Amino acid sequence: MTKATQDRLKVLHVIGGVGPGGAETLMYRVATQSSDFDHEVICLDGKDWYSDSLAEHGVTVHYLHMSSPGRALRGLWRMMRLIWDSDADVIQGWMYRSNLLAGLFARRRGIPVVWGIHNSSLEPLGFGARLWVYASGSLARWLPSHVVNCSSRSAELHTRLGFERAPVSVIHNGYDPAQFYPDKRAREQTRQILGVEAATFLVGSVARWHRQKDIPNLFRAVRLAADRGVPIQCLLMGHELDAANGELSDLIRSERVEDLVRPLGRRRDIADLARALDLHVLASLGGEAFPNSVAETMLSGTPGAVTDVGDCRYLVGESGWTVPPRDPDALASAICDAYALWRTDPESWQRRSAAARRRIADNFSMDGMIAAYADIWRAAIERRGR
Repeated sequence: MTKATQDRLKVLHVIGGVGPGGAETLMYRVATQSSDFDHEVICLDGKDWYSDSLAEHGVTVHYLHMSSPGRALRGLWRMMRLIWDSDADVIQGWMYRSNLLAGLFARRRGIPVVWGIHNSSLEPLGFGARLWVYASGSLARWLPSHVVNCSSRSAELHTRLGFERAPVSVIHNGYDPAQFYPDKRAREQTRQILGVEAATFLVGSVARWHRQKDIPNLFRAVRLAADRGVPIQCLLMGHELDAANGELSDLIRSERVEDLVRPLGRRRDIADLARALDLHVLASLGGEAFPNSVAETMLSGTPGAVTDVGDCRYLVGESGWTVPPRDPDALASAICDAYALWRTDPESWQRRSAAARRRIADNFSMDGMIAAYADIWRAAIERRGR
């Protein structure tokens, strides 16, 4: 009996980091909740957001620290040895660099590799990252057993870039309705802790300090909404969205939103903060595929106003508002429309909130996502056996 026919199989994940980003969060959830498989991780960087939780779940993580000066070549050598010595049945890559390196090193070893893609546009990527993309497209015929995109727009883009030379699937991100859910008492308590009055229209953005997130677009929309009479406050939650970021502080001053924006930084109480919001706003200029922040706030009963990037329009459906990217006036109009409904028609607002949660819970389940990945892993292992 080969290992591929046994009940428990082993997946080796290769990922750039274990911070709180979208692909990193997805890897963490798959590695800790797909109980039919054993999981191990090669992280190209060092310890970060999910390190302790992965260890608590018994997932071994090898940290290569390749971003440290002088450690890149040593990290590549160690990665190669880890893959060659691995007893994994399949390797799951996450994002371009990890995908390509895993594919190159696993080819000699004969372990099937599945690539994970989480970008719907190359626009936010720098020159170096684009080289990884083009090299991957050129080698897609030989290196991956399968390519998984987390959004339809991502699949469309990468088909044009040559990734269709391997079998391609779309697996939307999945979510746990028991982790993010409406809770009126928790909402009121969190707003009280934050000092937010009942009449304040509280919007928020779960993001990070990166050009892709287009924080200037968000600030301009917030300023316009305030100028149009919305009693708005905006919470910023995410990596480097805090007072220690001098560039962010300068931007807050230059956009005249000092009295409107509160940067909270990275938080572990996102579920409570999501419930406290009246509206979640994603102001991205592009590159998003299937943003977790939009889905998780929707599960919390918080409708979303999003830019039309990646699969965001499909994600929010009729429960929210979708506007063009780089258009602060359109984004401000969506915020104003949401506020008007929130203030004048509470019953309609409650129906919209319920529809937002139902949209995610009914269509994008954690169990369904994990089952889809497991099917692809098993198929890749079976093809290798044949």
